[in-house]
Amino acid sequence: MKKLAPSLCSAFFLVFQIFVYGPFLIYQGNTDEFLIPLGSILSTLLLPAVTLFLLLSLTGLALSGKAHRLYVSILFMLGVLIWLQGNFLVWKYGLLDGQGLDWSRGVWRGWVDGISWVALLGLTYFFFKKVYRIVVPASVAITFILAASLLITSLQKPEIWASKEKPLHRLIPPEKIFEFSSGQNVIHFVLDAFRSDLFAEIVAEDMDHYSNSLEGFTFFRETNGSFPTTYMAVPAFLSGQIYKNTVPMREFANRAIRGGTIARWLHNRGYETDLVSDPKFTQGERYSTRYRIAIPYGGTIGQYLRTTSATMLDLVLFRDAPHFLKRYIYNDERWLVQGLLDPGARHLGIRYFSHQAFLTDLIGNLSVKREEPVYKFIHLMTTHPPVVVGKDCRYAPVSPATREDIKIQDKCCLDHFLEFLDKLRSAGLYDSSLIILQADHGLTRRIDMSNQEGLSEDALSIGDVSLAEIAGSAATLMAIKPPQSRGPLKVSRAQVSLTDIPATISSLLDFDKPLSGRSAYDVDENEVRERRFYFYRWRHGNWQSTYFPRLDEFIIKGSLFDRSSWQWKATFYPPTRSN
Repeated sequence: MKKLAPSLCSAFFLVFQIFVYGPFLIYQGNTDEFLIPLGSILSTLLLPAVTLFLLLSLTGLALSGKAHRLYVSILFMLGVLIWLQGNFLVWKYGLLDGQGLDWSRGVWRGWVDGISWVALLGLTYFFFKKVYRIVVPASVAITFILAASLLITSLQKPEIWASKEKPLHRLIPPEKIFEFSSGQNVIHFVLDAFRSDLFAEIVAEDMDHYSNSLEGFTFFRETNGSFPTTYMAVPAFLSGQIYKNTVPMREFANRAIRGGTIARWLHNRGYETDLVSDPKFTQGERYSTRYRIAIPYGGTIGQYLRTTSATMLDLVLFRDAPHFLKRYIYNDERWLVQGLLDPGARHLGIRYFSHQAFLTDLIGNLSVKREEPVYKFIHLMTTHPPVVVGKDCRYAPVSPATREDIKIQDKCCLDHFLEFLDKLRSAGLYDSSLIILQADHGLTRRIDMSNQEGLSEDALSIGDVSLAEIAGSAATLMAIKPPQSRGPLKVSRAQVSLTDIPATISSLLDFDKPLSGRSAYDVDENEVRERRFYFYRWRHGNWQSTYFPRLDEFIIKGSLFDRSSWQWKATFYPPTRSN
């Protein structure tokens, strides 16, 4: 009986952190990333948690004398080290989204972690008798503090425990997502962060192939986006409204979407509107059917729950383990627990492969079952960094990714999109459809610009971001095929913007009332047009921010790729900023 309390307390202290406190910490900071409610994840982790607790505590009870005291002391200290590692020795490794991690960088982290773990475990080994005396009170005290902080955070953020039943039942796409109209289809594809200069290079390297595959399309080489990331870019090209840092970001995005967008406008004119996107970018949109691509994609709700729980356990272990063990848990994005659970499907936990699998599913299940006109908005993240595939389009993470690496992945995604176009042809839908292929923004990486002579490298730069990089974030793909358009791919140098897409759609469909902007087909290639681009430095924390710390407006009067066309106009600081 004397061994009971130390054995149970030390085991519970360690298990509680791995299976309850750790998942809670990760979930509360990433609620939008999980379709499964936290309670369901914790329920799934209950069996392995109980199993580990019984194994650890029964081992302590089975040992006697010195061995028992040493074992319990080491177990308690492992709990302390996990607590220290997961709450204080938390290093930044970047987004764990499929990119390879350079483990040669930040080697000092390994020394800090290693010295901490070896020193505390070593001291415990030599002074286990003293440590043993505090195991029960210390385990109870720290566990109580962790549980109290969990409770307080839950009261402050009740959405952490919110039910997600509706999203849970939409892990598998509704049948209507695969159904098209026998009459009129407006098919709107967004390949996230696909830059126009990279698209132009890919096409030029095999002009005959792409020119025929993109029959009837016009590629608008000079298209500029409005913002450097998805958050504000999507409301801008869907509604034509521009954010200027005067109201909270989420409030503006919701207001812009509800105020009038392509989908809402077509829905009011009798179109069935199907949205395949992250709801946070189209919140308040009018739709007939909506689907958010599940990651991992495919399988039953039960399979998804198990995979998500395995992902959570991997993230907890990655956070709580010392630096020198993290690489074995990460395992080049194959992850330890996920790889053990389902080695064949482990790459589907990477966004690229889940979005790729959805497009493959769309191609394989495409059907013509509707008589009403249909508008499909499909936002895929396959072209967005990180680079996770090589020339054979198979898993091959690259970090840091070069421009050529990005182009290789973009080509894989473009070729996959062409398979979708071929399926439209075989279904007899291609000629009659209005098809828009676009990016939402470019990439903040340097592009080649003309008229650089006489201008300093930091001309029009924002902090450490040069104008060539800012222009790279504005250079966005836009290619459009009007209904019944024929002939090989055309290239236009008309100075157009993504905010012209609503007006282009209304013009091509012969609707009386135009939407925002000008039709891209009405802009003459020789017209010098004044356009605007708004730049901000994106940080992951901006998802929770109310305003951008700084938003800079640029005027582009002329070619996007000409430095002399760019002028800085104004800087918009948040209204809460003190002067």
